[in-house]
This record gives sequence, structure tokens and C-alpha cells, in this order.
Amino acid sequence: MVIKTKKLRREAQLARQHFAQHGPADAPPLPLGYHQREHVKRSGLLGRIVGLYSRSLESCRYDLEVHPSFYDYACGVMASEFNGHPTLASDPELLRRFPPRELAGMGPGLIWEPPQNVKKKAA
Repeated sequence: MVIKTKKLRREAQLARQHFAQHGPADAPPLPLGYHQREHVKRSGLLGRIVGLYSRSLESCRYDLEVHPSFYDYACGVMASEFNGHPTLASDPELLRRFPPRELAGMGPGLIWEPPQNVKKKAA
């Protein structure tokens, strides 16, 4: 994992711990960094969504208060016009687990960006 600042490394580790507790029990650990993500994305369809989620979460600096939950993100992936992974959008098991639901802010590369009017929650 190559994360440049201590604060970002700490946030990434906290995101990994949170995912271990609140993500799907059958999901691989949240990958941190490009090489881990690419490895996880090759581990199956759920792994592919986990890898995509990790990249999206990284783009939000691992801010779990701002980024959607894994479940909401996965449902958004299943509904997204940017989903270039046809096997994800048509897999019956994934459709059952993550019913397609539009996710405002989902963009190209399946990277979620907070809508302009969304503010970070107060601590």
C-alpha cells in the first residue's frame, strides 16, 4: 500500500476495519492501493465490486461520513450507466443482493463524488 500521508494511511486503515465489520461477510478485505485493488477485482464478481468501492472510497480520502455505504454503492453500481462490467449488471445473485438503485453522484469509472449541495456531517 502506497498512501502518502499519515492521516490518509490512518483513514484507510479505519475504512478497512469498518468494512471488515460492516461489509458483506463473504467479501474479501478492503484493498488499499492500486495493486491490492486489481488483485481483489480478479477474485470474482463480489471482489470486483469491492475493488471498485475501494477506488471510489480512496477518491473521497476514505471519508466514511461522506462516501455511501458499501451496500448503497453496490446498488448504485448495478444501476449505473457507467457500469462497463456487463457481467456485474446481469448476474442474478448480485441483482438479488444489490438491487439496482440510482446513486446520485455516481460518475465515470464508477467513482462516486459528493453532490455539490451535500456537506460533510459535523463531528
